[in-house]
Amino acid sequence: MNTIDMVYIAPAIFCRGSSIYTNEGPIKKIALSGFWIDRFPVTNERYTKFILADGYSRREFWTDQGWDFVTSLDEQKPLYWNDFNWNQPKQPVTGVSWWEAIAFSKFEGKSLPTEAQWEYAACGGIDLYPWGNERPTESLANFAPGCEPAELNRRSTSVDAHPLAVSRNGCHDMAGNLNEWCLDNISPDYRWDEFKIDPIYATAENLPHVVRGGSGLHDEDCLRCASRDYYSPELRDNIVGIRCVLNEQFIYE
Repeated sequence: MNTIDMVYIAPAIFCRGSSIYTNEGPIKKIALSGFWIDRFPVTNERYTKFILADGYSRREFWTDQGWDFVTSLDEQKPLYWNDFNWNQPKQPVTGVSWWEAIAFSKFEGKSLPTEAQWEYAACGGIDLYPWGNERPTESLANFAPGCEPAELNRRSTSVDAHPLAVSRNGCHDMAGNLNEWCLDNISPDYRWDEFKIDPIYATAENLPHVVRGGSGLHDEDCLRCASRDYYSPELRDNIVGIRCVLNEQFIYE
């Protein structure tokens, strides 16, 4: 089991969600098993290994629907792979669909996080933002106050560009820069969760999936650990990236 540049999250019980928006509630205690999660988002440097290993041509990494999607694209790389603003080695990989994120995670023997895992890794069960309760500033995150980016020709920052923003669990770059794909399909709220143990809301992989963390196009509110958004699995835009976990329970077959 390769846990290089991952942090271990011990089994925990925490209050998931918030009362700020209805889709973030109701707030209830949930239990998580222990898991490992990437310390940093997946970088272009790291994703290069998947490309060089012919990951886009190896059927074993793709779900059936993911394989249909990627073969229809006739692509062997992410959408922004040749764009200088997004393709530097230490920048987080972007322009990847949910299916590409799943395939990459399988290539590494990992998975995508559930949104509950992601939220706890970010907040530690305590914090409003990954770094605590201090309002976001440029020294803490790459974001757009009022959803108005300072530069229209924007770019991502390197995954280690905000060392003051590390979560209490040791994870970097969990607010702003890029959203991160989660396993879960989007749900209107958390009322579906009756058991509250290692929860995941999985309906169909071709339906929209949760993303967490906000991006360089999002405002302060979207950087909160409990904030939720979602996109269709085929989205390949420069607002979403990847972070992996080591756990065997919730991988689409």
